[in-house]
Amino acid sequence: MTDLQRLLEKIRLHKFLFLSLLATGIIMLIANLLPDDNRTLLTDLLYVPIPASVLVLSILMALRFKMSGKHGKAWVVFVIFAASWFSAEQIWLVYELIFNIDPWPSVADFFYILGYPLLFVFSILYLQPVKKAISKKLVISSSLISISLLIFTFILAYEPDSSENEFEIALAASYPILDAIILCPALIGVSLFFRGEVSFLWSLMCIAIVLNVIGDTGFLMLNMTDSYYTGHPIDLLYSWAYILFAFGVYSHIRIFQSRIDEPYENASELR
Repeated sequence: MTDLQRLLEKIRLHKFLFLSLLATGIIMLIANLLPDDNRTLLTDLLYVPIPASVLVLSILMALRFKMSGKHGKAWVVFVIFAASWFSAEQIWLVYELIFNIDPWPSVADFFYILGYPLLFVFSILYLQPVKKAISKKLVISSSLISISLLIFTFILAYEPDSSENEFEIALAASYPILDAIILCPALIGVSLFFRGEVSFLWSLMCIAIVLNVIGDTGFLMLNMTDSYYTGHPIDLLYSWAYILFAFGVYSHIRIFQSRIDEPYENASELR
């Protein structure tokens, strides 16, 4: 692929990414103008094709690597993560649309929580190609931000007179802890993008994690005050995170379509 072809491909990806984010935002806006039942239906159905696209693309990426090297294993881990969160989204949908039961808490939380350690392992392996650009200062600063967010979330979300039972409180508390863990490598990836060490398309995976963490923080605070509802604007962050994941995986398929570990050894491919 020539430099011109690569440039045109990047422009097309950026355009489709922008249009996808915009379209999702418009759908969520329309959903909030509808009656509650219709808003819930439209929002829940949105979480079928978007997470499914992440799962399908990640499977294609894993098949290209075929368990070869660290990065082949990394994409297998990501496939399991994508399958776990896709399952969680569909369980949430079934609880809410078919059984008319509040999905929080539910079996869906098991699959959500399962995805976090998988996403952390993938993030660590994902940063391996640019580990030389990661300084101790960057690691420390990212860790401090993650810990600060964890403390901040607990302070804001903690309600002494909350109607939640002990299990629900413990379950809710697990999310900010897991978010703090996956946020650290994600912040490192985003920092490398702003420093010009990696390309925007390569950094989409890390940006998606950051959006998801922000969404989790908002969801926790809203849920603890009984202010959350399906279709709340905070859900847009989750939708956008899935879209960024999908485009991130797709960009890797395009860049590394016929290679295995060779592209990762060449840092220029990441810029």
